[in-house]
Amino acid sequence: MKPDRIFSDPETTINPLLLKNILRVSPEPSQHFSDLQVHRLLCDNLTAYLDYLDRGLTEIGQGSAHLTLPAKQLFKQSYETGDFRVMPCVRATSTGQLHKTVKLVGTNRAGLKVPDQISVGKAFYLDPAENFISHEFAACLLSSIRTGACAALAAGYLQGGNEPLQRLTLAGAGRVGFYAALCLLSRNNYQSIQITDPLPGRASAVAAALRPFTSDCEIIAVDYADLEDCDLLVLSTTSNTPIYHPDQFAARIVISVGADCIEQREIHDHPQWRGNTLYVDSDDSLRFGDLAAWQQTTPIHTHQLTDITHLAATPPANGAIDYPALFISTGSALLDNLTMSYLVELTAENQPQAPPAETGRGTAR
Repeated sequence: MKPDRIFSDPETTINPLLLKNILRVSPEPSQHFSDLQVHRLLCDNLTAYLDYLDRGLTEIGQGSAHLTLPAKQLFKQSYETGDFRVMPCVRATSTGQLHKTVKLVGTNRAGLKVPDQISVGKAFYLDPAENFISHEFAACLLSSIRTGACAALAAGYLQGGNEPLQRLTLAGAGRVGFYAALCLLSRNNYQSIQITDPLPGRASAVAAALRPFTSDCEIIAVDYADLEDCDLLVLSTTSNTPIYHPDQFAARIVISVGADCIEQREIHDHPQWRGNTLYVDSDDSLRFGDLAAWQQTTPIHTHQLTDITHLAATPPANGAIDYPALFISTGSALLDNLTMSYLVELTAENQPQAPPAETGRGTAR
């Protein structure tokens, strides 16, 4: 046999058993979760999910859990409108349990092969001892729900013991706006909700979907120009220019979760923000969106920021917050990590247990 034939097809040249012993390939057990599975598992009990996030954030803020959270890596070509991101996180709980995750997602602005889905990609949970991918998650709805959950938790922390939040405004009626509303309604009773979105029909659809979850709340779709003062404003858009200016209408708490890359913007650089503490999901928010743009004129230092783990561990006392308060999220791998670990633990608990084995002396216990 000619040497080129041998090297072009080694599998037929080497004894199969010998090749198997040399290669020693072992299957890596992995469980896959679709977008709709993620939706059902998290939305089936939003209270339990949010409580799990709260406990995890509190542990980190108190210093009883250890966190390895590198900066988000965002890759974008100069000619592209989209990007892709790598977001790793390792969390060791106070009991020593290790949670290793990484999310690889893209911003899909072309929408040709995957239409009407701006967030694409996968999120992975690794086996803590052997480091193979034990759980794989479709990342679109996972990212959307964890962002909505982040907004709801931040609103609760910033409200503290102050006046109740009664009037909610949602600017952006996409997936994130919808999940933010669901999470907020699971934590608080609102008297009214205004929803606005530039795309026809979106705000009305979300308003209709939310009405069954509350009986005493007026939920309406309105044009942005008709928005009125509110207690809580949640911005979840894909805008490249600032949307909210405090002179347009008043909001006691403003939460921005849509401007998560360099070119996106949601908040005008108003002087009222400069004198107050800025609340963020992580200090990494300085690198993206509004804070990155603001720094081009006036530097923002990390000591001006309070992240969500510190908010969770030490909620501000009455009078400690200068309102209006601003919270900005540009996407945190920590929230992904907590969400995936919640799903892994939840499904492990719900898996059917194998029946006890029969032995010669009866059933093994």
